[in-house]
Amino acid sequence: MDEEEQLAFFLEWDDPQSGLKKGYIMHYHGDNTVELVERKTRKIFLKRIRIPTVNLDDLYVGSSVTVYSRQLTIVEPANEFTRKMLQQREDKAVFFITPNGYSQMGRIIQLIEQSGLSVRDIRMVQLQKSHLAMLQTMEAATDNNQQRSLLSDVSVLVEVRLPMPKAMEDAKMRLESLDAVLVARTGLEAFSSGRTANEAFPTTAVLDNCTLCLIRPRIVREACVGEILNAIVAAGYEVSALKLVHFQMNEADELFQIYKGVVRQYHEMLKYMCSSPCLALQVRGEDVVRRFREFCGPFDVQVAKTLRPDSLRAKFGRSTIYNALHCTDCPEDGVLECQFVFKSLSS
Repeated sequence: MDEEEQLAFFLEWDDPQSGLKKGYIMHYHGDNTVELVERKTRKIFLKRIRIPTVNLDDLYVGSSVTVYSRQLTIVEPANEFTRKMLQQREDKAVFFITPNGYSQMGRIIQLIEQSGLSVRDIRMVQLQKSHLAMLQTMEAATDNNQQRSLLSDVSVLVEVRLPMPKAMEDAKMRLESLDAVLVARTGLEAFSSGRTANEAFPTTAVLDNCTLCLIRPRIVREACVGEILNAIVAAGYEVSALKLVHFQMNEADELFQIYKGVVRQYHEMLKYMCSSPCLALQVRGEDVVRRFREFCGPFDVQVAKTLRPDSLRAKFGRSTIYNALHCTDCPEDGVLECQFVFKSLSS
């Protein structure tokens, strides 16, 4: 195949030692293999190889890919063929799960995932009148009662990419019996007025009586977020904040520092947690750290399957690293972990 008919992207890597940005060109081949070339010297940095964490669906401007512990950000397409491909995949939409749909949010996200739509962002927000004004211009919310409902409590926004027109129609059919979902045919940036999503939609986290839950990258990639979220809400836990987060290595190391020397495969775990986005949840309630930890089950999946077969890790985990989710272990760390993920990272 001609080089101009191959997918190619310009990437940047922040070198932690020099503090400089280093440029690379990534070639993505039809057999799902990748090759990295230094942008400045054109020397091969990584020979053609299959990287399990690099998938075609994750390749778009602004996304990050992890290659052997290096987290590289895609800054722009490297040829016209790639530019046209990205333009074809640019169509986005946002599903608004209204306050009335809170108890069904897991099920709603599950239906969206099952339709084949590619989830790009999930966040719990308190909508403002400016957001509703934008919705009205898109004819997504015109009913006064519905608008009052949207301002009364938190909503969950799910941004998706439309890989094919049929996927959107399929999602609408699956959700047509639910009056708790609005659809805007645009991305979240339309509601941000030039600000970042974190600035436009401040966190809804409340830093007391809380625990942190991270739905790990494999679950997000395999489109099982809705199923786990549904189980958490159905069990009676209050989810007070939600956001999709892609950790940098230093951020993950700071968050999981207490497991250093405790978890045998600590560095492998860090690399995995940074490989692609996680979904962060703040869960609140009395004695919630202990209760939610028991609900998640033992860290070791085999132990969980034996001792707590109904726990989340027993149902969704595969191994110690791929154990589906992280939850706060120590009661005194619940607020600290939530503050780090929902406040410090957002700033």
